[in-house]
Amino acid sequence: MNRHILTDSLPVTMASLLFWRSKLFRDSLESPSYAALLDSIELKWPRITGEGIYEVPTRTPIGALDPAFKLVRWRGPDYPTVIYHHGNNERPFNRNLLARNTFHDIFLTGKDSFPANLILARACFHRSFRLYLKNMGHLSTFSTLMAVSVKMIEKLRQYAAERSSGVAVSGISLGGGVTNLHRVFFNTADLYIPLLAGTAPGDVFIRSVYRKLTDRLALENPETVERVLDFENLFTAAQKNNVFPLLARYDQLIRFERQKASYGNNIPVEVIEKGHVTGSAASTELRSHILGHLSSIGSKSAE
Repeated sequence: MNRHILTDSLPVTMASLLFWRSKLFRDSLESPSYAALLDSIELKWPRITGEGIYEVPTRTPIGALDPAFKLVRWRGPDYPTVIYHHGNNERPFNRNLLARNTFHDIFLTGKDSFPANLILARACFHRSFRLYLKNMGHLSTFSTLMAVSVKMIEKLRQYAAERSSGVAVSGISLGGGVTNLHRVFFNTADLYIPLLAGTAPGDVFIRSVYRKLTDRLALENPETVERVLDFENLFTAAQKNNVFPLLARYDQLIRFERQKASYGNNIPVEVIEKGHVTGSAASTELRSHILGHLSSIGSKSAE
């Protein structure tokens, strides 16, 4: 077992012992489709007046939810815009020694200022991990989380498209899944750059090391979970050549071979020799991957 595998496996094992009473999807596996959820979600959109955090009160079939976004930096219309979605169990608006923050590490710590307008999306239930686990008893909660983020990103894309030279949607892990799902239902961004994510989220909960956090109800009904969460057939049906995924070879959550296959045969996948945790921390490589593709859409992004 190499260090990348161990670094992925150990935290999940520890979390499964600590949160053994809060296993995922312990209460029910029923869920509307993504399409039905997107049709039913209502966002109360804020008036954007400049850089800052904006809450987006949202009505859904499972109740009122709490997504938000942060307009982190606006450099102007000559620059492209990156809309970034964080990974699972991140507090995207917080930055301290105990809180992982991939957005900060990728976009705000490089030697040179990132050449883009930057918008950061926060998923529902991501104020704390306890809050997340408390609400994830139902599979429909997770599918709704995904759909809400997708719908919010489309509103952000519309905002950015009117004010900048191009729009890229990117995200890591959970955020990469949201990125891919936005492409399925909207496909309106110029670029999609999913990091450490594929189009088969069900595999994460049923067959990866993350299954230790999944309740027996779901583990004994894998086809139900995958039917609700996976969207690889819809994804590969899209013809536009605008997606540039990056996967980690030793990833124990976003399993490399399974998720690589989920992109089909026509989408090239770049690979880093990392695991999920070590890949998430490889901010220089993640930044380089995004920059390498962003230069194709913005007049200032290559400078």
